[in-house]
Amino acid sequence: MNFVIIWLVACMIPHLVFSANKSTQSPVCGAASGVPGVPGVPGLNGRDGAKGDQGSVGARGKMGPKGPEGSKGDQGAQAFQKNWKQCAWKNLNDGRDKGLIKDCVFVKHAYDTALKVEYNGDSRIGYCLNCCNRWYFTFNGVECNGPLAIDGVALIYLNHGKTDTNIHKTVQIGGYCQGIPKGTVRVGINVGKCVGRKSGDAYTGWNSVTRIMIEEVPPPQK
Repeated sequence: MNFVIIWLVACMIPHLVFSANKSTQSPVCGAASGVPGVPGVPGLNGRDGAKGDQGSVGARGKMGPKGPEGSKGDQGAQAFQKNWKQCAWKNLNDGRDKGLIKDCVFVKHAYDTALKVEYNGDSRIGYCLNCCNRWYFTFNGVECNGPLAIDGVALIYLNHGKTDTNIHKTVQIGGYCQGIPKGTVRVGINVGKCVGRKSGDAYTGWNSVTRIMIEEVPPPQK
């Protein structure tokens, strides 16, 4: 009788302990395994960790394959072809007071271009008072009107009453003329009196080189 009581107590105590721990009963007592318990509720997500250090630069990648050839572009504008000429005379020594001194024949290639002209040489007015002479360009015998004449003047006014002035100077006269048709153009340098003044004793090209320079240039900007 005492043996039976001791055996029961020995089986009950482990059963209570293992049941509380959701384990199986002791095989010594011959009891069956219990039913697995229901899984617990998942815990909350943990907090974000601290930002890590920047990694080292990676190795340079290989060059990619060559791309396909692009389509042909539009044709560009044609470059303007330079067209110029110079006529020169040594020791011209022209003493006329009026008329054409020299001209230079030029072939203009386009209808909408302009001509840039320049005269470089000696000119003089002398032996007079209140007198004025004018040197000017003509194009096929006509002064420029696109937009205005291209000229230069020399004046002797009172000059303290002296009429023996005879000073030669190298001058430059130049400008652009528009509206000249294409083709052959005779570009001339002329001399005459100024408007409202009498002519003096003019002289051109003394003891030096006289030049007429001509260049065809593109139309001006709008």
